[in-house]
Amino acid sequence: MIKKILSIGFALSLLLLFEACRDESLNPVPVFDPAVHGFCIFDGVAFDGKINNRPQGYEKDYAKNFPTSAQDQGKVDFKIRWVSLDNKLTVNKIEIFVEMKEYYQDAEGNNKTTSLGQKLITTVSTPTANRQWNSFSLTPTQIFTAFKDATVKYDKVNDVKVFANPKNLRPTGKWFNGSEDFIVTWKLYTTDGKIFKSGGSSGICGDVTSVSEANSNCQLTFDVK
Repeated sequence: MIKKILSIGFALSLLLLFEACRDESLNPVPVFDPAVHGFCIFDGVAFDGKINNRPQGYEKDYAKNFPTSAQDQGKVDFKIRWVSLDNKLTVNKIEIFVEMKEYYQDAEGNNKTTSLGQKLITTVSTPTANRQWNSFSLTPTQIFTAFKDATVKYDKVNDVKVFANPKNLRPTGKWFNGSEDFIVTWKLYTTDGKIFKSGGSSGICGDVTSVSEANSNCQLTFDVK
């Protein structure tokens, strides 16, 4: 019995020594910081709410688009919500960005695509609580104002303003004609100073889980139709 007690005591001593000497930086199990993600959809798109039936367009691209005429009166409505799965962070600002892509033919007649960059278009300055929707709209006027000075080297040499391109002239009030795409992304700001972009892991951008209040995505795309 005494030998057994001594053996147990020796084993406990080795265990305590191991714990005292263990380098936590070498621990293969990572400690994850709290995070938030966003879920943005086209507002007004029909959705039946069935768990395993996500209708094409509910949060997919091109569910809504700018009109082909009277664009100064047009808009596309969206809803966005932020999600903190562990309820450890609070979002106090959401910035909405748009990247504009221009489709054109070069001097040799080859189809080309170029990005005009990404611009901050609007801000949700006082977001609602975790998992609650926030509404916002994007208008042709907003996007034209943001990109009106953008240029492209259509001939690979000279900068030409996109909205003054004689080969694709867009008149006032009808600035967009379908030769462009608009890609909506967002940034989430938390009360403790963290910033989360809409992007990153494939788990966020390629969310294929059933519809729930924890869904996420990274961008939405629309154009003119």
